[in-house]
Formats: sequence, structure tokens, C-alpha cells
Amino acid sequence: GRSATEGDPGARPTPDDDAPARPAPEGALTALPAPAFGDRAPLYPLLLALPVTWGLGAAGWPDPRLQLLGVVLAALAAALAGELALALARLRGLGARSALWCGLLGGLAVAWAPSGVRASVHLWAEPLGLVLALATARLALALAPGGLGSDAGAVARPSPLALGVGLGLLAGLARFARPEAWALVPVVLGALALAWRREPAGPGPDRAGRALAACLVAALAVNVAGVLATGVIAPQVELLGLRDGVAAMGVAGDASAPNPGGVAAAVLGNLLDQLAHVLLPKNGFVLLPVALLGLRGPARRAGAGLLLALALALCLATVVVWSARDPHRFTIAPFALVAVVAAVEAEAWRKRLLPGRPAALALWAGALVAVLGHAAGRELRGRPEAPPPVVASLPGVPALDDPWSYALLTGRPAVLARPPGR
Repeated sequence: GRSATEGDPGARPTPDDDAPARPAPEGALTALPAPAFGDRAPLYPLLLALPVTWGLGAAGWPDPRLQLLGVVLAALAAALAGELALALARLRGLGARSALWCGLLGGLAVAWAPSGVRASVHLWAEPLGLVLALATARLALALAPGGLGSDAGAVARPSPLALGVGLGLLAGLARFARPEAWALVPVVLGALALAWRREPAGPGPDRAGRALAACLVAALAVNVAGVLATGVIAPQVELLGLRDGVAAMGVAGDASAPNPGGVAAAVLGNLLDQLAHVLLPKNGFVLLPVALLGLRGPARRAGAGLLLALALALCLATVVVWSARDPHRFTIAPFALVAVVAAVEAEAWRKRLLPGRPAALALWAGALVAVLGHAAGRELRGRPEAPPPVVASLPGVPALDDPWSYALLTGRPAVLARPPGR
């Protein structure tokens, strides 16, 4: 029940941050020490360790060049989203030109999603988690009907062994990038089990069975290896023992335990916050309603249902963590999956209701680009400069607006500073 740093100068803070990184008074970096993992998801610290070891931390903390990793990951996520929308459109049989439009719109929606843009220019792990979630979803499209029983179709079909191993490795690895990504594993396993039942005759069941077994073994193997290598069994599980994770990180160290009524209220609040955030105009508020059209029979069977199931699982995995409340960050990966489905469903309905009238598609694309582009531009312009952080009375432990990235990169403790009056 105590805060991450109270009474323990060697402790490291662990909850997620939601403030721009700010220079700290501890000097330059030389390498990323292993204890900096703490109870965080360790994959992003491992990636950051490479450029820090190569000397990019010499300019102090945080070296702006370290933030290039987030930008590169965000660009990769946009490319994956575009390719995912392209493959989904082909599964729907929308035609080559429509599929290209869907890929372009899906990629742009993810590239300019305001919360994703904000995460990409900070030392946050969300871009890495997004890349792994989209890669998992792309490989999972092979589970669309016919995908395991035939080598033909609009989407490349890997062998059952490669499919199972790939899904197990990606979904298992994602858990070490973002704590909520554990929810990808049961959805992928459920999709494999459904594929097994869907084809009761011919080569399908054997292929699906091999893929399911390979997925289980691969997911288990990557988790065992990750735990042994980093010592992190369940990233940030300590949040389930707190009433308010952010308050526990403050100088006062309010680490009070939750109560049943407070837990229920916080879970409901998380759910409403995330729903409201996705429906904000700046996030292209029409994307979620359009994506829900993918629950219809033909679209659902063509892969849209699987992508929406992955998005829902990622949302619920953060909703139930009552002590953390940050819809801006928790909806980044679900929003990307929803945007991909929305891009395809919008074109499918345009072809059904307004065949031969591409002006409707141009209007949809223009509105989406204008809304998301404006919101992304506001994120890139940044916010007014905040006052310098206040140093706490704890010896050698600074109080910062962003203690988590600081501890992540330096291996030294810090606590969360609150502006006066908060």
C-alpha cells in the first residue's frame, strides 16, 4: 500500500504518464540499466537501450533524438494500417481501385490520429504496442473463411504452422510492449478455434488444429522467455491494488486501497471516457458508427468482425484497470483497428448505395483528412510551456511532470509533481 518511491530511494515509479517529457537535473545518460524495467512493460525500454548505449543520451535527458524511435514506429503503424485496410477490402471483393482507396484512407486515419501523433513525439510505448497489434491483426486475416482450408484467395495464406507461430509470437510479444495487449492472445486463440470448427471436412480441421497448437506453444514460449529475461511477470499489475495510480505517484504518496463501490464506479467511468473520446469530432466521430456496419454477416465473415473483436478486447483490458484513467492513450490501438474497418465499410456502402459516384468517396476522404489533420496539427504544435518541476524533499528524488520516462531511461527514482492547487 505505499507509493512507488515513498520510503525507498531505490524504487522506480511504474504507472503510465500523461505529460510532456521535461529536462531533469540528473545530467547525461550513458546506458539504460536493467533495473529501469521495474514493473513496466519491458520491450520499449529494451529498444531505447540501443540508441542510449550508442551515445544518444550524451546531450542530457531527454535527448530529442531518442524521440525519433516513436516517430518511426508511428510511421510503420500507419503503413501497416493501410496494408490491413487494403487486404480487408480485397476480402470484401471491393475491386482493385476501391481497395487502394481503402488502404489510403485507413493509413491516413492512423497516421493523423491525434492521440497517436501525441504519443509518437514522446517517450511512450504506445507506438510500439500499436505496431504489434496491427501486425497481429494483419496476420489474423488469414483466418477469414477459406483461409486455412485453401491456398487461394485475395489474402496471402501462410502455412498453418507459420500462421500459428506468427500469431503466437506477435500476440505474446505485444504484452511486453503494452500491458493491455495480453487481451490479443485469447481473441487470436478464439479465432483459431472457430476456424477449426468452421471447416468440419477436408484439410481445414487438421490445418486449423496445427495452427492452434502452434499458436499456444509460441505464445507460451515468448512469455516464458520474456519473463526470464526481464523478471517482469505481469507489467504494472500493482495498479490493481491502488485506488488511484496517479495519486500514488505523487509526493504525498496516496496509495490507498480500492473499495468495491469505487472500483465499479471507476470501471464505468473508464468505459464512458473511452467511448466519449472515440466519438469526439477531432477523432473523426463518424468512424466508430461506420465501423459497426462491419458486424453485418458478410463483412463480419470477411474479417471485419475479427478486427472489431481485437479492438474491443484491447479497450476492455484497460477499462477494468480502475486505478488508471487515460482514454487518450488507451484508445490508440483500438481506434486504429476501428479506423481500418470504417475505411472499408464506407467504401462498401458507397458502392452499394451510390455506384458509379466516386464524388461521395472524395467527400468522405476530404472530411476525414481535414478533421484528423487539423487535430493532429494542434498536437504537433504543442502546448504552452509549463513551470519548471518542483524538487521534493526526498533526498536525491526529484519531483517531475514526467517521472516515468525519467526513471525508464536513467534507472533513478522520481515522483510525480503536481501543479499548485491540484
